[in-house]
Amino acid sequence: MAQLDLMFRRAVEAVDPTALVARALADLALDPRDRPVTVLALGKAAHGMVWGAHRVFGDAITGAAALHAPGSLPAGIRGVVGGHPIPDQRSVLAGESLLATAEAVPPGSLVLCLVSGGGSALAEVPAPGLAIADLATVNQLLLASGATISEMNVVRRAMSQIKGGRLGARMATARLVTLAISDVGSAPPATIASGPTIPPGSAGPSPQEILEGYDLLGRVPPGVAGAGMATGAMSPPNHVFEVIADGSIAAKGAVAAAAAMGLDASVVDRELAGEAREEAQRVLADAGQQRADVAIHTGETTVTVTGDGRGGRNHEAALSAALALDGGEGAFLAGGTDGVDGSARGAGAVVDGMTAGIALRLGRDPERHLEANDSGGFFDVVPGRIVTGPTGTNVADVWLTTRRGQADP
Repeated sequence: MAQLDLMFRRAVEAVDPTALVARALADLALDPRDRPVTVLALGKAAHGMVWGAHRVFGDAITGAAALHAPGSLPAGIRGVVGGHPIPDQRSVLAGESLLATAEAVPPGSLVLCLVSGGGSALAEVPAPGLAIADLATVNQLLLASGATISEMNVVRRAMSQIKGGRLGARMATARLVTLAISDVGSAPPATIASGPTIPPGSAGPSPQEILEGYDLLGRVPPGVAGAGMATGAMSPPNHVFEVIADGSIAAKGAVAAAAAMGLDASVVDRELAGEAREEAQRVLADAGQQRADVAIHTGETTVTVTGDGRGGRNHEAALSAALALDGGEGAFLAGGTDGVDGSARGAGAVVDGMTAGIALRLGRDPERHLEANDSGGFFDVVPGRIVTGPTGTNVADVWLTTRRGQADP
């Protein structure tokens, strides 16, 4: 299991935001005369992405950043820590800072919008007629409902003055370059942090239809499902949008780490999705057919919360896998590349055929913990938790499985 842990950490290192932004800006070959440069950053990778811009443009950059945690920034950048995973008043302060900075951009100047996962919660200004408490309530309901990240973002966009291209619309005369680190796999770019510079398309279900589909329409605050929902925005001219990293880049980092250890690793095309515990079972069922020593999956699952425990999607997937592997061979790792997994402490966990037996000897019943959505409490006691601390990046989750019938690497 130690080798899977190392592969996961190398996957995270492969999506270092500072290096990714510096490389992307160099490839774009932006005219160095385009100065000063205004930077608008939001998301879990905002801190590192800003420093990537500084590596290229130096002290010419000014602007604002909505951050996941405090940290040093270049002198010209104002950082505000927002709330996550539920937006709060801090998120409003961060969002207002971004909007004010966007509105002050001189006509025709260069703006770099640096977007990453988590930005939906970290920077927010509610649509007219709504309060941040309304948005927080809806977010909490959606997180517990089992809704997909794409569905959540449809609703979030409709309640916001930032999302759905509305931040970009505040600076329609500027030259805008958006660089994004994606945590949503193959979903449209407008899904990343709910698309602050990209208006959403008209296809797909409406916010009201999504709320109704999860039986939430009657549970959301007044105004959320009605006239309080904001309309779309126009995209600014001369907009360049580029996704500079996603789960595939992290997967390549894991493949390289495996090769360095003499292991053959392959990346599975199908993205992770659906209920975490069920997806873990599917992944392990497929492991008996895989030819490589290690299979690498990327994507993001969900958890429908029915119990009163603590946890996150990766901890829950690992707990489900521990039950499936009980007494057998093989190993399974599930980890969030941001280093955070719901209300559990850690990025995720790694398990094998001995984990469930160890748990019982320690007085922990894996099935009861899973039923209570208490994967966090389970791994508080049972060995296997992966602790990285916040990594400063975010391309969703990486899962690693060894071939069934093979000893754990």
